Amino acid sequence: MEIELFYTPQTRSSRPRWLLEELGIPYTLRPVDLFGGEHNPAHPLGSVPAMRIDKDTMIESGAICHWLADRFPDKQLAPSMQSAQRARYEQWMFFTPGTLEPPAFEILMHTGILPEKHRVPDIVGFAKKQHQRVLRVLTKELDHDGYLLGEHFSCADILLGTTLTWLPEQLESFSALKNYVERVTARPAYQRATQPV
Repeated sequence: MEIELFYTPQTRSSRPRWLLEELGIPYTLRPVDLFGGEHNPAHPLGSVPAMRIDKDTMIESGAICHWLADRFPDKQLAPSMQSAQRARYEQWMFFTPGTLEPPAFEILMHTGILPEKHRVPDIVGFAKKQHQRVLRVLTKELDHDGYLLGEHFSCADILLGTTLTWLPEQLESFSALKNYVERVTARPAYQRATQPV
């Protein structure tokens, strides 16, 4: 299997890069200077990530990670369909992009990504409240020394861990989440995945 990952640091493409490192399978990294105005030729919107698998292209970080984790069951980064943990795993795989990420991205958009004249302070205030509400739910789930599925690290932790690194200041009053982020980002695969290209 030939895998190419089109990647820009500090974007959602960090998720599949981390997962590929956890899987320990060969892949080719194709850097895209998205913030410098470069368009990704492998993505219909010019964005990242995109992953070519034997010349077929896949987009969406969550979908890429979901597929990869299931494609390599021997790596045990996704519970099998027969596992009692599968439903919980699916829940957290969708919780991150569907519930945690939207308010976090609104904060980022209106505090740094958009030109200042297009930022809306009222959106930031509302998004921060929503984000804190989601973090309160997560801190109850992660008030232990493990991961989303208990003692077993999974692909769901990759999605969640990367997203929680976006706004470290938002975690100040959530010691369980700060500890969780420290645990997952200390993993050797994360360290390799965040090396400069």
